[in-house]
Amino acid sequence: MKREFYKDLENKYKEVSLLYEIMGILHWDRSTVMPESSVVGRTDQLTNLYVLSHKMLKDKKIYNCIKQSEKIKKLNIWEKKNLKLIKKEFIINNSLDKKLLEKISLATSKCEMQWRISKENNDFKSIIPYLEEVIKLRKIEAKIKSKVLKCSLYDALLNDHEDGLSSKKIDKIFDQLILFLPKFLEEVLDFQKKNKKIIPIKDKIEIQKQEKLGRLLMQKIGFDFSYGRLDVSMHPFCGGAYKDSRITTRYNEKNFIESLMGVLHETGHALYNLGLPEKWKYQPVGDALGTVVHESQSLFMEMQICRSFEFLKFASPFMRKVFNKKGKQWEANNLYNIYTLVKPSFIRVDADEVTYPLHVIIRYKIEKDLIEGNIKVKEIPNVWNMYMNDFLNIKPKNNKEGCLQDIHWFDGTFGYFPTYTLGAIYASQLFSKIKKELPNLNIQIANGKFNHLINWLRSNVHSKGSLSNSEDLVKKVTGEELNIEYFKKHLINRYLN
Repeated sequence: MKREFYKDLENKYKEVSLLYEIMGILHWDRSTVMPESSVVGRTDQLTNLYVLSHKMLKDKKIYNCIKQSEKIKKLNIWEKKNLKLIKKEFIINNSLDKKLLEKISLATSKCEMQWRISKENNDFKSIIPYLEEVIKLRKIEAKIKSKVLKCSLYDALLNDHEDGLSSKKIDKIFDQLILFLPKFLEEVLDFQKKNKKIIPIKDKIEIQKQEKLGRLLMQKIGFDFSYGRLDVSMHPFCGGAYKDSRITTRYNEKNFIESLMGVLHETGHALYNLGLPEKWKYQPVGDALGTVVHESQSLFMEMQICRSFEFLKFASPFMRKVFNKKGKQWEANNLYNIYTLVKPSFIRVDADEVTYPLHVIIRYKIEKDLIEGNIKVKEIPNVWNMYMNDFLNIKPKNNKEGCLQDIHWFDGTFGYFPTYTLGAIYASQLFSKIKKELPNLNIQIANGKFNHLINWLRSNVHSKGSLSNSEDLVKKVTGEELNIEYFKKHLINRYLN
């Protein structure tokens, strides 16, 4: 009899999960093909669904199912973890007020749409009142969650993205990077001057051809277009629903280099989503394991695999064929030199592997201070420029290439940025392990054979869902706790060799 309570709990959560998926598709639509003047209706739709999911999770029947399920002794490890995750979501959800959630949904939707206008017009002043309202409401939400989770305001928002992550853990890692990266950056720049010869690619590449190449390489790696799409948006992302992976990117005719890597980065996300455990679909234990592991999968694909010499050796003939180009600039050696060129720049998504963590650390410091009340919204541009000068020795000419470039804060997302760099560290450690278990991996990549690689990721990462936390996962897979030395070693081998 008690077993039925657990099954009833799964069924009730499935109804909520399906609402989340509907919201995901509506968000994707808003960013890609929604008519510009339809934003009011879309805001109402998303707000209503957001509040409805909140209401469904507050149902007393769910509470009763949780309490009865906790008495069942014969739950397997997946069911036990699923019960634990649903209970946590139930407790946090019950601490939040419906009206607050409505306000947050409306404020973030309005702010995001205004950001698109403000960014286009390079007008930070116009976004200030919108962002102030978002931060005010998210701080109220964070205060409520922090009491439940027994943590700081910022840590409460970190836990939206990664269970158990804290600013204390992040600071420990980021402090090591701050000690390592600036000096290492100088060494790399000096090494490049002496050793790296690049033939610039100045050709304009039609967007249609860039898309064709992106789709081709996605398929070669293992993406199945019968389960997904590739579209255009202002800010690249991967969303969608069960067996429906929606990738977006942006193209630049003058710089196909970064456009392609954007596509391959999001493909890493998509492959993770499509590889989650089928048996546990629509349940929290079957979801992706937080954003740190999610970012590890995208950065694993982009940085470890697709920027490697072996991958570019495989991909260069396709580039020449699709783009109808000839010459030494299109050969693997030159492409590798281009893709591993290190140069401090303003745009995070286009940043090289060495400077990227510094972009993340800047955003982490600013958003943490915003939530903790140490700086005001109007101060963001000056603080941003100060950090850019301190860490990268450059200063943005305008806010469009500075603090207006990312969508995150303007759609209400705080606590996500640090997971990018944590993901890169995880990716390095995972790749080190894979190379030991697949000793011919480099040869396989050079020959366009990715099935063993993808199968390894499916078996060791994707199929595990949220059965454990990210720290336990990396320890189980690699045999040791997260170790930043793997990331340092990877950078040294690639950029000083």
